[in-house]
Amino acid sequence: MPRLQLKRGLKANLPSASMLAGEAHFTTDRGTLHVATGATAKLPVVPAIDDLTTIAAVDGAADFLILHDASAAGQKEGKITVNAFKAALNIPSSDLDEKAAVVSGGTSGYIWGTNGTDGVIRMNTSMAWSKDAGNAFVTLAVGDVDCGTF
Repeated sequence: MPRLQLKRGLKANLPSASMLAGEAHFTTDRGTLHVATGATAKLPVVPAIDDLTTIAAVDGAADFLILHDASAAGQKEGKITVNAFKAALNIPSSDLDEKAAVVSGGTSGYIWGTNGTDGVIRMNTSMAWSKDAGNAFVTLAVGDVDCGTF
């Protein structure tokens, strides 16, 4: 019975010239597949995300996220380090918890802060909020709501 055998080798040794369109290359050290689109160009075949293993810990400077760049031509998937992604969201790379900024380019902080007075959102005296210790929900309590006159 005839067999089809793919070219294979280390990712560092993937060819970058003299390829035939449609030629497939399998990396034995990374388990990735790359298909040539021309003599000097190739595209990686992206794995199904649910087939990947879970990462135990994140190294923000060395680990990558895969993003879909809708504005890109051709291959739309790209990579960004976790720290660069956090920087794009204005979250310092040293922060390990969720933070947000109220305005674009503003300083990010915890939404409700550490004691109710230092968060990104602060409450007027006619309002109060509390975080339920049993879950992640925050309850907003409003005293009087005065919509003014017209």
